[in-house]
Amino acid sequence: MITHLKIKDFALFESLELSLADGLSVFTGESGAGKSLIFDALASLFGGRCSTANIRQGKERYSLQAVLSLTGQNLAKDYLMEQGFRYTGDEIIITKELMKDGKARVKIGESLASTTHLRELGKTMAEIHSQNEQLFLLEKSNQLEFLDRFGNLESLKSKFKSALQQYRHWKQKLSDFEETRRTMLKRKEILEYEIEEIESISPKEGEDESLSTEESLLANGEKLAENYRLVLEELTEKENSILKVFPTLIHAIQKISILIPEKKEMLDEWEEVYDRLKSLKSVIREEEEELFFSPERLDMVQSRLQDIKKLKKKYNVSLTEINLLLEEKKSELERWKEQAGDEDFLRIKKDQCLTEMKELGFQLSKLRRNVISQFEEDVQKEMADLGLEGGKLQVVLRWEENPEGEVEEGSKSYFLSESGLDQIEFYFSANPGEKPRPLRKVASGGELSRVMLALRSVLGKQAPSPQMLILDEVDTGLGGEAAEAMAAKLKKLARNSQILLITHTQQVAASGDHQIKIEKRQEGGRTVSQASVLDFEERKRELARMIGGKQVTSAVLKAATDLLMKKAG
Repeated sequence: MITHLKIKDFALFESLELSLADGLSVFTGESGAGKSLIFDALASLFGGRCSTANIRQGKERYSLQAVLSLTGQNLAKDYLMEQGFRYTGDEIIITKELMKDGKARVKIGESLASTTHLRELGKTMAEIHSQNEQLFLLEKSNQLEFLDRFGNLESLKSKFKSALQQYRHWKQKLSDFEETRRTMLKRKEILEYEIEEIESISPKEGEDESLSTEESLLANGEKLAENYRLVLEELTEKENSILKVFPTLIHAIQKISILIPEKKEMLDEWEEVYDRLKSLKSVIREEEEELFFSPERLDMVQSRLQDIKKLKKKYNVSLTEINLLLEEKKSELERWKEQAGDEDFLRIKKDQCLTEMKELGFQLSKLRRNVISQFEEDVQKEMADLGLEGGKLQVVLRWEENPEGEVEEGSKSYFLSESGLDQIEFYFSANPGEKPRPLRKVASGGELSRVMLALRSVLGKQAPSPQMLILDEVDTGLGGEAAEAMAAKLKKLARNSQILLITHTQQVAASGDHQIKIEKRQEGGRTVSQASVLDFEERKRELARMIGGKQVTSAVLKAATDLLMKKAG
């Protein structure tokens, strides 16, 4: 609950400090006095929309602050702990400032926070409803919450929601995988082709150099053979070849050395040359015999060299690196094959989650249908207490058929939301004999107010009421017994909640545990709104104004006193 509220430079409120208590606090005052501005400030403090139009003219910002009691607020405490916000004892202060440039400054406790933090914290503590917001409260998307809270189905719905999230997770994973399938298959084909291309050639390290040498030899083989043959012929095979003539030459040198002993050394040199020529002849003979020339081999060598050259050029690597590249491509291909296996895993996970989700969805739908009759009966009783005798609220629950729906039943497919298979709408008739029609289309403002309180009262029997209800003129259009019934319901709800209510109805105002009057006055040519907590005498005069207008007669004052005493009793 809110124990203290500060408002500064917010529209008509220049400065306001207000202490609030538990129970039913009613805000009254003439139209235009600024009652709804207080509720706009509260809505902003709990994360609602904020507008620079609410900054008081001539000021740079507005400032809002509330002291919140956390007694019994376990959800709020859990949220604060999860988000790392500290508080002392059982209280925490929330603050919000809005500057003219639209920038907001938010604090929870002593820590800076965001508007989202305020909104999430507010959800754990309060519900804010204006007359127009009742329409939102009763929208189809929210009506299912009433039925689930009545049937204590929130835990099961949470399990379903978790299963749905898991299903959507794996479905998205599979969808992402399938989107990349085309790229994957194309890349896989490229890898397989490139691996086959490299492996079909299978070059060995240094092979290009050895083949180049062999190519050179093969390309010049014929010329080499001719020259080897010529050398051998000149050395030994012609009639007057060198080696055949050389013995005659040596013999002549021997004669010379006999005649001239000093020429003995020349004979040794000639004999050495002769031995060297014979040795060279043997070498030439061996090389000639080893010489191989084959046009077919040359074509093969040149072809292979061309293949290796293409590989090196295509992949821009050396022959040493080509084999490393081959291993990399094989590894990448293996990864793609593993991912192809992941597809089966993703399908299995998606199907498992779908099965679990369907089971929970069917179970949730069955339990909802089981509680509808009791829910309708209890709401109808509460509406009768609020002056809607003969009024009827009917719950219409159906599945939305969708060709792309995940759940198949028979030959049809159905849409799934985070709430399950069920789509719901409240139908309403205010009088006996009338056919129920969608509540959002046929209920008046006053009827909506009473239906809202009937729903709130029914839920209060099944689950704890929110600790704080902030209601803006929900009793508009009510009078007589209907207003009395609403006052009684509000009083009853306020036993377990702090209810802050703007009202123009004297029966509701008299039922309040506390009454706060909002009024405006002129100060220095400016309009300023003020708020004050009324004592018993002040409440009598304010109720008299509400009953009789500005002219408060003794009869009107007595009527106000009687009404206040009756409600107090």
